[in-house]
Amino acid sequence: MLAYRLDEDSELRLLQAHHAEALYALADRNRTYLRRWLAWVDSARDVSFISSFIRGRLEALAAGQGYSLSIWHKGSVAGVVGLYDLDQAARKAEIGYWLGQEFEGLGLMTRSVRALLDYAIGEVGLRRIQVKVHVDNLRSRAIPERLGLQLEGLLRNDGTLHGKPCDHALYAITDEEWAIRRSS
Repeated sequence: MLAYRLDEDSELRLLQAHHAEALYALADRNRTYLRRWLAWVDSARDVSFISSFIRGRLEALAAGQGYSLSIWHKGSVAGVVGLYDLDQAARKAEIGYWLGQEFEGLGLMTRSVRALLDYAIGEVGLRRIQVKVHVDNLRSRAIPERLGLQLEGLLRNDGTLHGKPCDHALYAITDEEWAIRRSS
């Protein structure tokens, strides 16, 4: 999935090195908002952090371990959606995402995750996709819920956010469930 048009104003593009400055500017503008849910924001003090992230994601792509897509809306970068921890043998992966606050409420992330699910299941042949979301991030939890992923449980002390343990909600869907969902 190198590029995918979501609608006339929005598209997904493979995250590439030349996106670093625009993506850093988005993260920096949204620093306070994103920090509430994402620990990496405190480390993103300059564009080199984002450049390093992009390099890592391109290396993951080359190794067959996942990839990230930048989300664009009306010519501006709006966020990132990606396939992480891709296990080809087990045919499973995890989806992660974030969006600038000014782009919320447009359906961008729901459409982006739906497109990634379609591709990962339909083209890559994955059998299971999961999403882990901070338990208190209700806006982010609404995305897998809206798309029909099942809440499999709460993962207590599953991560650390600003030096404190945090819990995650774990959602997942299988290829069979996604096929039924897409056909109805």
